Amino acid sequence: MFAMLTQLAEILAKFGGLFVSFQRSAKDTDVATVLIRGVTALQDLCVRGERLLVLAGQLVDGAGDADEFTGLVRLQARKIEELQSSLESGRELLATVDAGVYLELMPFLDRKSGLMTRWGQQAALSTLSTTTLFFLPGGTLDRVIGVGLDDDPTEFVLAVSDGVRSARATEVRDLSAAVDPRHVPVVKAEIAAARDDLRKVGEICGQLLDATREAVGPEAMASLRRKLVS
Repeated sequence: MFAMLTQLAEILAKFGGLFVSFQRSAKDTDVATVLIRGVTALQDLCVRGERLLVLAGQLVDGAGDADEFTGLVRLQARKIEELQSSLESGRELLATVDAGVYLELMPFLDRKSGLMTRWGQQAALSTLSTTTLFFLPGGTLDRVIGVGLDDDPTEFVLAVSDGVRSARATEVRDLSAAVDPRHVPVVKAEIAAARDDLRKVGEICGQLLDATREAVGPEAMASLRRKLVS
C-alpha cells in the first residue's frame, strides 16, 4: 500500500510542477481544487498508515489491538476508494494540464484492474495479512507500472497477479496470530521501508502544495482550503 501511495504522490507532484507554468484561466482554481483534494486525501491516508504500522509492529511482538487494526484497514480501503473517485471526477480538468501525465494515473485508477481497485479487493479478502498491509513492494510495483495499460491490458493484469502471488508466497497471513519468530525481522524490515515511503509522501505533498500555491496565489489558495474544510 505504501509504495503505491508514494508512486501516486509522485505523479500528482508532476501535475503540480506543470500547473505552475499553466496559462492562467478561469479553470485554474478548479484544477487546484482537484490537486488539493488529492494532497489532503494522501496526507490523511499517511496518518492512518502510520498508525497501522505501529499496530503491526505491536502485533508481531504479541501485543497490539487486532480489532483496531482491522477497523483501520477497512477505513483505509474506503478512503482510498474515495481518492480514486475524486481523481476520476477531475479527469478532464487534470487532462487540461497534461493529458500524457494523466495517463500515468490510469494503472492506479482503472476500475476493473487498476492498483487501487486491486488493493481494495485484497483488503476485503484479508485485513490482517502482510500482503494487504504492504501490497506490492517497490521493485514489483515499478515493473507493474512499467507494463502499463496502454497497449495490452492483459499484460498489466498478469503482472499485478504475479506480484500479488509473489507477496502471498511469503506473507504472514494473520498478524494477530502467533507469528513465526523467523518472520518477525522480515515484517519489521518491511515496516521500516513503509515508514520511509510515508516520509517521502509527506515531502511530496508539501512540494505539491507549494507548487499549487505558486500557481493560484496565496489568497486563492487560502480560499480553496476554507472551501474544502467547510
